[in-house]
Amino acid sequence: MLPTDTFFADVERVIAEYAESDQARMQLLVDELERIALRVPRVSDRCYAYQARLYAKMGHFVPAIAAVERALVSMPLDDNLRVLRGDIHRQAQEYSQAARDYMQVVEANPEAVTARMRLAEVHQARGDYETALSDIGEALKHEPRSLRLIYRRALILIDLRRANEAVADFRTVARLTPDEDLRHKAEQRLRELGVR
Repeated sequence: MLPTDTFFADVERVIAEYAESDQARMQLLVDELERIALRVPRVSDRCYAYQARLYAKMGHFVPAIAAVERALVSMPLDDNLRVLRGDIHRQAQEYSQAARDYMQVVEANPEAVTARMRLAEVHQARGDYETALSDIGEALKHEPRSLRLIYRRALILIDLRRANEAVADFRTVARLTPDEDLRHKAEQRLRELGVR
């Protein structure tokens, strides 16, 4: 099978709809991506990035990191690959390595909002709430209307026991987001805080 947008779309769908019963299919996709990467080097970085995401979904973090490393060989300056590697480290609860990857991206591109938000998530997971809030503040300077950033800030504010500010952010998200899942999460948080 040659790499086509249809094939990559199928891989994307399998990742998005992952269920434990999909492991055998995911392994077949990993193997097919390896064959494609070897036969069509111009798409090898894309194949290895998909491999990494598939492995990470299955909880196989060592081969996931190895796949990202192979992708970085052909695309060494790709910030998305560094964020992906950080995401895999974060998922494996290897927070120091995740923070290192996100910081590399932020240092190279201070406007890298996704890397900055993920860095905030790492700091929050480690209990460093003030630094996490600072990271979100920096990200909001570049995307002040991002409701996902406002939602993340509210979560951090809860950890900092600043409930009134968090309520204001959750209300903003619940009122303005077109993302139904995000709206439900914000509404649930408001109910947990006793706000109607």
